[in-house]
Amino acid sequence: MARINFYEYIVFILFSLLILHTFSIIAHSEKLDEKKPCKRFVLYYHDILFNGTNAANATSATVANRTKLGNYNHGMLVVFDDPITKDNHLLSPPVARAQGFYFYDMKTEYNAWFSYTLIFNSTEHKGTINIMGADMMAAVAKPTKLGNYKHGMLVVFDDPITKDNHLLSPPVARAQGFYFYDMKTEYNAWFSYTLIFNSTEHKGTINIMGADMMGEETRDLSVVGGTGDFFMTRGIATFRTDVAQGAYYFRLEMDIKLYECY
Repeated sequence: MARINFYEYIVFILFSLLILHTFSIIAHSEKLDEKKPCKRFVLYYHDILFNGTNAANATSATVANRTKLGNYNHGMLVVFDDPITKDNHLLSPPVARAQGFYFYDMKTEYNAWFSYTLIFNSTEHKGTINIMGADMMAAVAKPTKLGNYKHGMLVVFDDPITKDNHLLSPPVARAQGFYFYDMKTEYNAWFSYTLIFNSTEHKGTINIMGADMMGEETRDLSVVGGTGDFFMTRGIATFRTDVAQGAYYFRLEMDIKLYECY
């Protein structure tokens, strides 16, 4: 029996790994077809805001927290809808809007944490970019009086998710996270939440974030990750307002299209 040279064996292993890596790159470099997601399902999101009397049924509540720890605005939350320009002049034509929030998170020095969406709607670019992270280094911890559209109101929720549009149908998941109103001139919200599945059909999570431009018939938010059955997924969640009953109940249809499935 011929003896295999050690160096030939190493070269063979490296060559095999190179081939596998090349096929992996080719598989992941194929252009995504937005009309052919690898997974798609439509769910309904129900939100019941606490109004002071409906504690048993409420699934969300406004939040206004602020601390007195230190002298550096610790706990102060800022909701914003800011213009983005190509130069450093405030009055230059905006090329996008930055909608989101930041808060101060240190007691001993100024430090902020940001999470926001850049919204592009021009002839040059259309779409959104979601950005988040620490700003190592400006204030609203409750609804403000800027305009008549609840600017600055923050809502934390734990809402049931059903397969149809009936509130009392068996939930297939929970939506846990928050949204806040971030415009002075019209209703507009920014969402960040997790869909939590724990059933015989699905186990895992899907993370969704982005701007809900409520005046539009449909709105696309980003699916930015997941776990379990939805490990490392990416895609789009399209919102459509199914019903809104005053300030205390609304129902959203979520058409979730996943384009990376592992």
